[in-house]
Amino acid sequence: MTRQELDQLGVATDLQTAAEALGISKAAAYKLAAAGEFPIRVIRLGTRYSVPTSGLREALLGETPPPADEVLARLDLIAETNNEIVRILRILALNSTQLGATA
Repeated sequence: MTRQELDQLGVATDLQTAAEALGISKAAAYKLAAAGEFPIRVIRLGTRYSVPTSGLREALLGETPPPADEVLARLDLIAETNNEIVRILRILALNSTQLGATA
C-alpha cells in the first residue's frame, strides 16, 4: 500500500483493508484479531474491528507518530494563529462599519 493510499484511509480503517495492506487473508486477520494477535493495534467496536492507520503507517512505512506533547504544541500554535486572525477580522469589520456610518 502506498503512502497516498494510506492517506486516503483517514485515521482508521476496517480490518479487511488493514489485512490486505499487510498481505494477510481476511480469515486469518479475523482469527488473529479475535485472539488479540493481529500484528498492529486493533480496536473492537461491538462486532466490528477498527484499525488505526498510524499502526499501518508504522508497519508499512516505518513512520512513527510524533510525541503527544509535540502534537499539543502544534495545536496550541494553530489556536493562537486562529485567535489572531479572528482579532484582525473583527477590527476590519469594525473599521468597515464605522466607514460606512460616516459616508
